[in-house]
Amino acid sequence: MSNFFSYIYKHIFLRCFFISLLTLLVFFVLDFVISLITESSGFSMLQIQNTAIESFEGLLSYFEMIMLLSVLITLSIFKQANNIAILQSFGQSPLKISMIAACAPLILSFLFIGFSLLIPSNDVDTYPQWELEDQSISILQKDKVISIDFSSNKINKVLSTTPNDLSANTEPSSVLQKMSSRTLSLPFATLALVLLASIFLFKHQRNFSISQSIFFGIAAGFGYKLISDLFYLGFRSFDLNINLGIYIPPTIALCFSVFFFLRLSKP
Repeated sequence: MSNFFSYIYKHIFLRCFFISLLTLLVFFVLDFVISLITESSGFSMLQIQNTAIESFEGLLSYFEMIMLLSVLITLSIFKQANNIAILQSFGQSPLKISMIAACAPLILSFLFIGFSLLIPSNDVDTYPQWELEDQSISILQKDKVISIDFSSNKINKVLSTTPNDLSANTEPSSVLQKMSSRTLSLPFATLALVLLASIFLFKHQRNFSISQSIFFGIAAGFGYKLISDLFYLGFRSFDLNINLGIYIPPTIALCFSVFFFLRLSKP
């Protein structure tokens, strides 16, 4: 019987991995083609390379939702074939089933972070991020921070007339640290979101159909992303510890999901 369970779990993992990878590739290709057509004045190799890097980095904004959709599709396929019901009838925990399916998004999230670190930071021009302080403004362009100090200037003078007004350094600024912290939290946030959305696919007091399970799972994912973005913007706006704003929503979602799955496991 253990061989049977191992076979089912292996099949769940492989199916979820390939569906997640295929969905990522589809979104990447669509974003790359659309960006190349709408934003490019020419099709030089440098422009194609820059557009490809921008499209890859753009996956970060909807990576978690892609993983959520992939896990929902995978578990729905196994639920339709009654494999999940069979596993539960033999005492297999819904949390264990969801964790097996979530292993694929976790692996892909670590690979995504690894590939992001391998991309040369100066090979692509991106829209700069800026932060306004009392008498200066800091502009982040990839790994370079340009600090413009206008305390010595009069109001009617142009800032860029004297090169001494510009000072650059390569040390990571607070803006850079905030951006990297959100990227590094991707595996944890993905796990929390996947577990939160998959609770609708298992039997509880109200048994949802497959279409209802997918709908409520996606709705829960969008609600989580909205709350997560509000936490992030709120902590950043009030200059609080940005790591708390990043990790509080997935921690709450993960605790709620584990608590719900443990209740489902009780006879």
